[in-house]
Amino acid sequence: MSNGEYTYIQFFWRCSDSKITLELTVYLITRVTHNQEIKRSMPPPGGPPPYGGYPPPPAPGAFTYMPTPVMMPMYPPPAQAYPPTYVTNHIYQPPQQPPEPVTVIDNSGPVIDWVPSTPMTASSLADRAVVGGREGWDSSPLWVIRSHHSGDCVPGKLAVQHRSAYIPHAGQEVPVHNFEVLCAPAHAVRWVPANNGQVPPGAIAAGNTHKGEPLYVGRVTHMRSLTPGKIHPSHGCCYISFSGGEVSYKRCHDTFCYSKYVNDE
Repeated sequence: MSNGEYTYIQFFWRCSDSKITLELTVYLITRVTHNQEIKRSMPPPGGPPPYGGYPPPPAPGAFTYMPTPVMMPMYPPPAQAYPPTYVTNHIYQPPQQPPEPVTVIDNSGPVIDWVPSTPMTASSLADRAVVGGREGWDSSPLWVIRSHHSGDCVPGKLAVQHRSAYIPHAGQEVPVHNFEVLCAPAHAVRWVPANNGQVPPGAIAAGNTHKGEPLYVGRVTHMRSLTPGKIHPSHGCCYISFSGGEVSYKRCHDTFCYSKYVNDE
């Protein structure tokens, strides 16, 4: 054989049909030595480095290592551990209903209530509303109300049969459409005569000015009409709304008070 050629003879034993046969396989492999391969791949002197500067490829017939993913065994998750069941002799009581709240009724004084209303719905309060006076021309009742206007809470009157409400304010009779009706039991309140805007004991504060001064419920007789309005203590008078304006009275006006604070002597 020529230089660089090798002959390999391999013997294999093979069993077939209960006979042992010697099979001869002859492999003739032509192989160029590694040095000759490198020599042929070398560039001429002064040329670029072989293989672009990378390591040379493996020689023919050699094996190259190729990384292969490794299959790892997968195990099922562990079984869930349930808490143990304990057997005790404890007796669990059924849930108890909360006790009903105790309602305390205070009978020490009268109940004064201001009920929001309008001229169209106020008639439903006929059995509770405080009648503060009557119209002079038809004797229809005038109820005591209060309403907010320009930062003040002002007592006034409601002509319930005529569905119109007014408060005295800044020299004018101001019509109002949203107000509160004064409701109180008749035996718990009364009208007490006073003068010069005085406030007797037990007087009921019904509103206040924008500066915080309290205003009280009062009434006067004017042109045959008994009209409820406001008592302004710092002004020393009682104001009512009448015929489009605000009328003041310093004498002979009544103040709305709690009965239990009034001394009849």
